[in-house]
This record gives sequence, structure tokens and C-alpha cells, in this order.
Amino acid sequence: MKNVFTASLICLLFCVASAQAGFDMNKLAPLTTKLPKPTATLEKFDIKQISLKDITFTFGIGIANPYLVNLTLNGVDIDFSVESNKITHTTAAQGVVIPSKGKQTNYFDVTITYESIIQLVKDYTSHDFLKCDTDVVLKIPLPKIKGLPKTADFSFRLSQKIPAIKPKVSIAKFSVTLPTEQDVKASLQKAATTAVKSLDAKKVQAMFSTILQGGTVPAPVVKPQDIDLKFKVGFDIVLQNEAKAQFDFTSLDFNFQVNSNQLITGAASQVQKTGTTTIIHVVNEFSSKNLNPSVLNAFKTGAGSFSLSGNTVLQLPPTIVNHPLKLEFKEDGNFKLR
Repeated sequence: MKNVFTASLICLLFCVASAQAGFDMNKLAPLTTKLPKPTATLEKFDIKQISLKDITFTFGIGIANPYLVNLTLNGVDIDFSVESNKITHTTAAQGVVIPSKGKQTNYFDVTITYESIIQLVKDYTSHDFLKCDTDVVLKIPLPKIKGLPKTADFSFRLSQKIPAIKPKVSIAKFSVTLPTEQDVKASLQKAATTAVKSLDAKKVQAMFSTILQGGTVPAPVVKPQDIDLKFKVGFDIVLQNEAKAQFDFTSLDFNFQVNSNQLITGAASQVQKTGTTTIIHVVNEFSSKNLNPSVLNAFKTGAGSFSLSGNTVLQLPPTIVNHPLKLEFKEDGNFKLR
């Protein structure tokens, strides 16, 4: 290392003095060949996160700077190909500074959508997993010293299999259980006003029964928001993959909206798998306070729109990824309430 540093120092001094002394810079060629060059190593490459719409890769590239001056990256060029079809090109880590005489590992994420893959891979739905090749090209600008190249170039080719996902999400077997008269009485007693506390529980129960059946209540006995009456609800979340990859998870944390209004937040652990179809059985409850006009309209018409978001932990075969992956999703659609 001492000899290398001495050669570097001599070369730098010669470069500064050459303009005044008229020294022939070509004579420095033997010295510049001994100058150390930056090095780049791939510290990490992994699937960071997956959803029903896209997949995110994470990279870590370590760069060692042997010089007494900082180096600034022009960027890292990345090309993605799936089943030999080029999907996208992107540039990351532009403007990153590598400090003098130091090493720095820069981490960055790149996301590609399944829709972009589906458009290019003609037999997409026949796959369970697809080969994804990632070509990484790194150009590190070097100090302007005669005999040194303009950049130190490094390239990596990374290969990773990814699951083929083309999801279809639906809601089935939606049902709501009418609270008992005793449940209604208990909720009335907890109401904030005396007028609500004194209401007839049987009449309140009959009002909600009419609402659940889609009937019209000419003179509502109570506003749903004035009491905290719990309704038991059950439904199935049916997740079908039109490609061949199977979803391997055992529970689901979710947020369920009806007509763009919050109805249920919870977790489900009853998961049934049949081939590429996964059915999550939901048993939960919601409060009458959630029965705003928009949700009431869904019960009246017997149909509505839903928005389902949440996350789970997906386990892929260890030959693909040797750790659990977080699966996030947000899906919308229409469903029948009766």
C-alpha cells in the first residue's frame, strides 16, 4: 500500500507541475498504470416487497474510493428483462458522493409492474414463476489525470425468479346477523341521551331488520349513529390467480370499505387453498355508527362497491426466496350484499 500511495502522490505532483515545466505527460503512462482504481461490489440483491400489482427489488452496491478527492456518481443504469423480454430501463443513485479514501454502500429500490410484464410475455398465464434478469451498469467518473480513463466501469448480471401473478379478487357469501332484542336494549342503555335510552328495543330491532332486508323505513325510530349496536358479519374474500403461482399464506390483516366508507378493520386466519384459488373466511362485526347514508344505500339496493386493502406474509419456495415476503394489496370491485 505504501508503494501505491507513493506512486499516486508522485503522479499528482507531476500533473500539477507539467504545465509550467513543459513536461511530456506521455512519460507518466508507466506511473498511472500503477494508480489504484475504485472497486464496486454487490452487497445485496433481493426481493423487498410484493403486491398483487408490482414487485420491488432492493440493491446494495458498495464502492471503495482510493483517492484523496470525493467521487460523484453519474448514476447506476438498470435494465430489467423477464423471460428474455426487456421490460424497463431506469437510472438510480444519481449524484451520490463517495467520500475520499472511504467506502460507501448505497441502497436503492426499483419497482416493476406485473402489467408491464403481462404485455410482453405472451404465454404469461401458463407460468408459475418467471426468470427475471437484471443488468446493472455502474460508471464511476475518475479524477482528470492523464493516463487514467474517464470512468471506471462495472457491470453485474443478476437473475431471480419471480411469481407470475394476475389476480382477480371478489367478495362472496356476504351476510349480516340481526342483533338480538337484548343486544339492542344494552346498546340503548349506553346511549348518550335520555331520549334514546327510553326507546322501545323491539321497535329499534324491527327498524334495523327492515334496513338489512332493503326495505324503506318511513319514520326511523333512531339514527344508527346515535347508538353503538354491533352487527355480526361474515363473508369470503376470494383471491384467484389467473396465472399459475399459488399464494401461500395463513392469515390476512385487512381494511374493508363499502361504497368508499369504512365498515370493518380486522384480521382473518381461516384460509382455504384450492390450486390457484385462495378463500379467506371473514367473521367480524361492525357498529351501527358505520351505517352512514352511503352504506345504507348499499343495503337498500342489495349491491355496492368494495375496497379491500391489507397485508399478509407470503412464503415462496426456498429456491426462489429464502425468507418470508410482505404482500400488500389494494383491490376494488363490486359485490352483492344479499
